[in-house]
Amino acid sequence: MEIATATLATAVQAVKLVVSAYDGYEKGRFMKTDEAVRAEIQRRCQMLIRHSEKLERDAHEKGHRDIRLSLGRIIDSLQSYRGDAQFALSGTNLSGHSGIGKLKSKAVRKLVDHDSASLNSLVEATRMGNALAETASQSSEEELRAMVAEWHQKINRARNHFLERNMFIDGLTKR
Repeated sequence: MEIATATLATAVQAVKLVVSAYDGYEKGRFMKTDEAVRAEIQRRCQMLIRHSEKLERDAHEKGHRDIRLSLGRIIDSLQSYRGDAQFALSGTNLSGHSGIGKLKSKAVRKLVDHDSASLNSLVEATRMGNALAETASQSSEEELRAMVAEWHQKINRARNHFLERNMFIDGLTKR
């Protein structure tokens, strides 16, 4: 089994485990389930940071300054995303957010769907990172620049999607 295939299989298993934990939202274990989702996002961000750092070193060695700088910005975005997940409103028992534990079933369903989509978007970003790593040595500098920009956009969309989850916790179920 190739490394990328093994990584993908592991990623899919992790998402399945986290998604199967969603019954916690329904059974009053909101904080534990929320913590599991956020922990998975943090793990995936860290994995993507390692991918980016490797690609950044490769770009530096090849003298591709613009690509190296773009990858540095991706690392910054991923570190911010990881921080967003770590310090999300519902992320601690000490949170003063009044909506925690008072979600209606409709909001809970929306939150479950939203969190699942957030995790899936990170799986897609991981796939893009793996594809970029596999084709980096065979691509021109211009092709690499375009792929890195597309990857960064995917990561930013995933981060923005995750940040929308607070509206479900606030009871705002419409997007």
